[in-house]
Amino acid sequence: MVAGFDLPLMPTYHTRPMPNGWSKPRDLAKLADTGARFEFEIPLGDLPGIPAEFSLADGPVRVWMQFGRERGVCVADVKVQAVLNPQCQRCMRPMRLEIESASHVAVVDSEAQAANVAEETETFLAADGHGTLAALAAEELLLSLPLVPRHAAGERCLEAGAEVGETQRPFADLRALLEKGRN
Repeated sequence: MVAGFDLPLMPTYHTRPMPNGWSKPRDLAKLADTGARFEFEIPLGDLPGIPAEFSLADGPVRVWMQFGRERGVCVADVKVQAVLNPQCQRCMRPMRLEIESASHVAVVDSEAQAANVAEETETFLAADGHGTLAALAAEELLLSLPLVPRHAAGERCLEAGAEVGETQRPFADLRALLEKGRN
């Protein structure tokens, strides 16, 4: 019997891969200096600060990041894609919310530095220039979430408890009740 190129005769050990390091604090300035580029998928639950009403998703969040420098400032182009399943606040039923968002972000270490960034550029506050890729991705996702999730125009959205074709008229018998009260 001949073993494979680098495999022993024993069966291989299968385990979950090592984490991609999205939660490890990194020196974002070094990433900018080297023009680092990242593409990864991250479970929604691993993104910090996502509100509970947006905590359900169809699969992981896809993230793309490209770091660089502009006028001496660390910048990152950040793109996220996700399919979330929040509850519609109009009909109180589950809905599908597709998110695709991209931003040009300046990584700053103080609010004073953020004030000097161009208005069309988002800012990400990273104390001492350190931050996690997960926090940067979460920030982009948070900026793209609606304040109140609800079905889009043209999508089926029913009032809570109402059936298709059923019309509710809560004051239909009000006149009869008022007249009855006078007698």
